[in-house]
Amino acid sequence: MRRYLFCSVFLAALLSCGKDSENPITETPTGPVDDPYAVDLPNGNFESGLEGWTRHDYANGENAVFEIAEGQGTNGSKCLKIQQFPENGVCCVAAERKLTGLEPDQMYRVSARVRYSDVPNDEGTGPVLFSPNTNQYWNSSKYLYGTELKSWTTVSCDFLTDDWGDATISVALGFWQGGLANGGRSTGTAYFDNITVKKVSDELFTLKGEHVRLYIEPSKVIIANDVLSKWLERLDMMYESYAELMGGTPYNGRNLAILTTRGIYSGYWALAGYPILWSSNYTAVEDSFAQMADYDDWCFGLLHELGHVFNIGNSGWNWNDEMFANFRMQYGLEKNNGKVWMDGADGQKRIYQGREILAMYKIDYDKTIATQVNDNGIHYMLARLADESILGWEPFIRTFQYLSKNGGSGGTNYDKFIYFVNTLSRYASEVHGKDINVLTEYFTEQELESIRKQLQ
Repeated sequence: MRRYLFCSVFLAALLSCGKDSENPITETPTGPVDDPYAVDLPNGNFESGLEGWTRHDYANGENAVFEIAEGQGTNGSKCLKIQQFPENGVCCVAAERKLTGLEPDQMYRVSARVRYSDVPNDEGTGPVLFSPNTNQYWNSSKYLYGTELKSWTTVSCDFLTDDWGDATISVALGFWQGGLANGGRSTGTAYFDNITVKKVSDELFTLKGEHVRLYIEPSKVIIANDVLSKWLERLDMMYESYAELMGGTPYNGRNLAILTTRGIYSGYWALAGYPILWSSNYTAVEDSFAQMADYDDWCFGLLHELGHVFNIGNSGWNWNDEMFANFRMQYGLEKNNGKVWMDGADGQKRIYQGREILAMYKIDYDKTIATQVNDNGIHYMLARLADESILGWEPFIRTFQYLSKNGGSGGTNYDKFIYFVNTLSRYASEVHGKDINVLTEYFTEQELESIRKQLQ
């Protein structure tokens, strides 16, 4: 499966434990700035202790040091200190506060000054900012490792408010989601000072379409505005096609957001959710924009993540949403005659337009069907049936909408596959006015055995 999460190799370097700095860091103070986008955040510098802040032990926080450190903040001020010794295990301990009265469903940025020590890069994020939100589990500030006590580092995290203009901000040692792929827990020491919140203005390049809006790091925008606007129009078209296929829209029809970020675990190209996170740690964003300009590419990776977002309703029938995200994309590409720049059979990149994308999945089908077919091969076997000369798309539309409403039958992934195909048979019979058994009429015994091996 051409999944857009690329594994990175991490060189684990455990740093020896050291003592906290005894001397405050002196910085040149800056005068007050009248910023119309700034949010009033009393005690963002912890000079009044923890007033306005609440401790939240997400994981293994009972032994963590959580205190106001006198004289250890910027210019000898107070700051928040969170410390977890390795012998007590990895943790996530946060200071949180709820923000109210902000603009609903708008992008804001929380920033902080941090310094830190003894954070191993084989465990978790170390000091981190995030806005805990079940619509987007992975959003955070840049991960920090090692030791940096001699100077303060500014970190930030962009987040969306809810429909009432509320949000929660967290400054933490370790991430609230476990597992390195989601951020991970941590040990070490972190100091936090001067927390600020502001509505995003010129910090991000913003462009809004009918259904999708873009928040892009300005340095990454290397193409002309008309090319970017055209791509946004195409994202809107794909959104409408996904909604047509699935019979509904995600997040109550809110205008979806695509946000570039340096915070997410570097092994990911992009992550679905609200907002969709697009990693700008490397050159993925610039490379994608260059392909749009050079090949009229619609960007397979973001269309795939958009497909994930349309995993709506009861998904108990769904045995692999990596595959179905691409399946939704195929429907959108066919409906809109869209183009994606992807690998061909000869290993060279080529443009696939509309239903031509089926040929890309056939490459894997041909390679794997004789032994154990992979997910791309299963995609091919299902999507080939959407040809107008076989079943067409209407039985699939009815199948997806029924399953999204009613769920599945449970059991193994192979059981779910059989249930999906039997449901498709029912609606194919209904659409074409004759009895159709998709399983026996359109799959060979070899194909079914190969699918069984893969799914069981």
